[in-house]
Amino acid sequence: MFERVATGDAGIIARGLLILLTIIVIGVGVAEHQLAALTQRPEQERFFYIGRNQEHVYSAYAFGYGFTLGSVYSLGNISLTERSIVLKFSHHTVIIPTKVEIDGSRLWYWFSVWHRQFVEEAFATKKKAIEYWNQAKPYIETASQYIRARTQYAIQQLSEYIREYR
Repeated sequence: MFERVATGDAGIIARGLLILLTIIVIGVGVAEHQLAALTQRPEQERFFYIGRNQEHVYSAYAFGYGFTLGSVYSLGNISLTERSIVLKFSHHTVIIPTKVEIDGSRLWYWFSVWHRQFVEEAFATKKKAIEYWNQAKPYIETASQYIRARTQYAIQQLSEYIREYR
């Protein structure tokens, strides 16, 4: 009897309901505007409104229905400062920060110390590498000359060997 709606059909239905809701909201707004014009009321388009007056009475208004909330007994206090929201109730205070600041000076200090140590170690390593190179250079040059001479000798032997067989 009941069958599931296909995914594509569910999307079309949801889109249709959203369009219907949008048309209703716009219609209520237009009707309220026309009613305000007919009754010569000050123009205040409020088909949806949430606000607070000077006596701290909160009121909400949506689609012609209103709701008002005021305090009879004081349970607490909510205040807003530049950097936080302060909630005071009973003997407790809760501070919720709205502006978060991070002090990175300590972190940057340690990064600069690490960078300085890294650079100093790099220069010390470079000096040691140059010293090792200067110590090993004569041996390397001697070995390369020996290898070059042996290679030349091998090439000559090979060319003589090839000439004999031609």
